[in-house]
Amino acid sequence: MEAVVSTQSTGVPGYTGYVPKGQHFFGERYAQACDNALRSFEKDLIVKQNDEEKLKMVPRKSFVPVAKRAAYPVKPREFGYGTSPYRLPSDHAEKYFVSGYTGFVPRSRELLAKSYPELTHTALNIHKQEQTPKQDRLRRGSTPGIPPRAMARAKTAPPGIIYPPKSGLIPNYTGHVPAMKFKFGKTYGATTVNALQTVS
Repeated sequence: MEAVVSTQSTGVPGYTGYVPKGQHFFGERYAQACDNALRSFEKDLIVKQNDEEKLKMVPRKSFVPVAKRAAYPVKPREFGYGTSPYRLPSDHAEKYFVSGYTGFVPRSRELLAKSYPELTHTALNIHKQEQTPKQDRLRRGSTPGIPPRAMARAKTAPPGIIYPPKSGLIPNYTGHVPAMKFKFGKTYGATTVNALQTVS
């Protein structure tokens, strides 16, 4: 069987190209090291080709199933895999984002002290309740699992109002707050309560 690489060396001193297995031969002239490396590489190729021929002759056994049916009952899914948590109903067990999700989750900044899946489940339910028309909300009643404080915060700051009159802004808000540079000595939330009133 013929090998692909010729044992005639091209190891001219100063050659900077790749020499197969060249890193294993050192301590002798460059041409001699290249010759030894190429011979060793050729031997390895012949051994590999012989091993491949032997492996082709080994017959493979066909796999036999252990049981005719699944070992556990497969429950049909109401919603397909990959359905967005926004589209799932409020009481669905998979209505959450997995830990490590770095995208935006509406109404999640005001919820604390929960695991990430629980927090996003509650936040998505609050968001869904805000998006539902008022008549549907009255007909369905309140969603279980939403803390009353979060709902109160959602009611005091409806969408479109930047400076809520009864509560302060969330810390790290990077927008403009009127007369903020003249206030000091209190927390950010306490300083921004009714921010528009201090301007007039």
